[in-house]
Amino acid sequence: MTINKLFDFLDEWRNLPAYQLERRADIFFAIHLEEIMQKVFGTKIDFIIPEFPVRIGEVYEKEPGINRSFKIDYLAYSRKEKKVFLIELKTDQRSRREKQDWYLKGASKIGVKGLISGLLNIYNATDQKVKYDNLLDKVEGMGWIKRDNGEIANLEVEIEPSIVYIQPLNKKNEESVISFDDIIEALSESKDSVTKRFVESLGKWKSDTNIK
Repeated sequence: MTINKLFDFLDEWRNLPAYQLERRADIFFAIHLEEIMQKVFGTKIDFIIPEFPVRIGEVYEKEPGINRSFKIDYLAYSRKEKKVFLIELKTDQRSRREKQDWYLKGASKIGVKGLISGLLNIYNATDQKVKYDNLLDKVEGMGWIKRDNGEIANLEVEIEPSIVYIQPLNKKNEESVISFDDIIEALSESKDSVTKRFVESLGKWKSDTNIK
């Protein structure tokens, strides 16, 4: 079966020095993300946006004019519960960095209102208007902005996002961490062949590739 060959490659190639499993496997985490969040946190997710841009100038007070951004792997929103999650995927336990943690905390601190303020500043400065218009379509559907005759209003939604890390292990039993074991448990009853094969590989991906 082709799907087995795909996961066999991921299982094997993750052990090579330049291969980045995270970039290849993220779609499998993404298609299960709603179910994972429901099972782990009891929260029904209505919207997921990948690679959500956070304007550096919004979180770095010393350089408020910077229109560059860092990306959050997934922004997830529960409209009913009015909860927002900034989700960072790590397939390598060693890949968490203090600088990235600092940025995520800054993004959480400015809240949805600040995230949207930064997004609109980026939109005004970017040459990639079509792609950002697609992103704004999603954000408008979430009820965070309103567009009228070319004008875009930030509806200033007052929600402070929670930070969530998806990573192989949760050695410190942090509430903000979803471990691969948590995902395996959440998806363990699935009869879907792709999900079952994903779960099988997750059991292997928990191990540290830098240790024999």
